[in-house]
Amino acid sequence: MAEEMYRDVDAAGLERLVAELFTHGGLTPGDAAFMGECLVDADLRGVHSHGTRWAPRYVVSLKAGHLNPNAKATVVVDRGAIAIVDGDRGVGHIAVKFAMDVAIAKAKQYGNATVGVRNNSHCGAVAYYAQQAANAGCIGFAATTGGTMIAPWGGLDRRVGLNPISWAAPTGKGFTYNLDMAPSIVAGSKIEMARDRGEQIPAEWGYDSDGNPTTDPSAIMPGGGTLAGVGGYKGVGLGVAADILCSILPAGRYHEGQEPTQGGGMIVQAIDIEHFQPLAEFTGRMDRMVTYYKSGRKRPGVDDVYLPGELEAGRAAVRQDGGIPLDQPTRTALRRAAEEAGLAYGIER
Repeated sequence: MAEEMYRDVDAAGLERLVAELFTHGGLTPGDAAFMGECLVDADLRGVHSHGTRWAPRYVVSLKAGHLNPNAKATVVVDRGAIAIVDGDRGVGHIAVKFAMDVAIAKAKQYGNATVGVRNNSHCGAVAYYAQQAANAGCIGFAATTGGTMIAPWGGLDRRVGLNPISWAAPTGKGFTYNLDMAPSIVAGSKIEMARDRGEQIPAEWGYDSDGNPTTDPSAIMPGGGTLAGVGGYKGVGLGVAADILCSILPAGRYHEGQEPTQGGGMIVQAIDIEHFQPLAEFTGRMDRMVTYYKSGRKRPGVDDVYLPGELEAGRAAVRQDGGIPLDQPTRTALRRAAEEAGLAYGIER
């Protein structure tokens, strides 16, 4: 009998297992615990494309030396409200969290701050870092370079990165406004997930290598196709803008073979709300804005209007105790990684 596609797993158990896998991969206990918390956070919010499915491959990269398990993120440029962090070729999430900590501290001093990151690796869901700033009473922005999967408008070949961007601002409504989006219609990881599950994709998601719309995820990954930009040429423009901010500005790698430095680039920003007005006044204004947005008429069959971050916060609250639905490919990869590391799996309910 085939294993069912989705099963609920215990959130705390999943976080423990992921932390143990990273410890086995060579990270310090503190960094490993952070990775467990960060990746499970994505699964709690329903962003499985950037969640614990990545843990086994990160650990493989650590053990193979492709990622530096002893990396120490450091500030290499420090000029007032501006800084650049070198990720030391480590697990990307760790350096970007550090960079946002630097940005928040500088924003509290100067009102706002921008911190670039270079020589880093894949850092997962950028919403985590924007949320980090919102939790500190700031408006947060985070962006990163991604795999080169979008063609310039009118082109056929991959040139523009899947560069996600996120803005976050606190409210008093029980959720943080948090817009987390890629310049493509869907994240590249969703193409991988559909391929691994044996599913087709909507034809508007992407194109095969000849530029024809396709429902076959294998025609895109690994077939050499491209992803469609959100809003057509507008999404392509967003991707290019993120390349400028995340790679060109901090002098990081633009694309393979074109820059001397290694590793991807990121940018984070924090704006301290208290420099503009008391935080309570800001969240009060945010709450009135949210209420206004939700007060309009709704389309037939729509129960409520949701703002970015609201659904994710609701999912996380339910799944923290009720369990996280993980697909079979992710569960299988985690189980195999645990067995190879001599760790107990035991996360399924």
